[in-house]
Amino acid sequence: MKIWQLNFELDTYDNLIPIRDFTVEEIQSFDGRSHLSNWKPIKVKRMEPKKGLALSDAPGFIIPVFSKRAVNCIGPLISKNVEILPLDFNEREYFCINVITVLNAIDYEKSLYKTYRDGKRIMAFKKYVFIPNIIENVSIFKISDEKTRYAFVSDEFKQTVEKNKLLGFKFKLIWDSEQE
Repeated sequence: MKIWQLNFELDTYDNLIPIRDFTVEEIQSFDGRSHLSNWKPIKVKRMEPKKGLALSDAPGFIIPVFSKRAVNCIGPLISKNVEILPLDFNEREYFCINVITVLNAIDYEKSLYKTYRDGKRIMAFKKYVFIPNIIENVSIFKISDEKTRYAFVSDEFKQTVEKNKLLGFKFKLIWDSEQE
């Protein structure tokens, strides 16, 4: 089993930015909490239109954003773990992907990490080791120690992106159960 950190090709394609600045509280609210009941599509624009870069299926944004094509390909795989929320953009249909599955899936005895001075809260992981039975059959998730940071995805998610030739996705291998 492999787990990948979900990233995006920020230098190859144009990115999206909100027309109005997000507050820190708004950004931090994408920590597994639902936004479905009070969602109002965020107005977005291209970050650097003068560069003439194309838009991808996963443009860089504050939180994951997928094109309609990407949602159609990946949606069935991730629908239990995310909220697919529309954005307000005049060029193409894009959706904010709010990851609502937050798991206590870290094997702390085998992982390497640095804590804050209090010795309780984790500042940064140097090596992630997951508990396999917690993450099996989960295609996209966040971990409780990093709820506002990266989303993690399964090998099946990565293969679906590659099979459908979706552009703009970038993956960093974080954990391979066979390397344990």
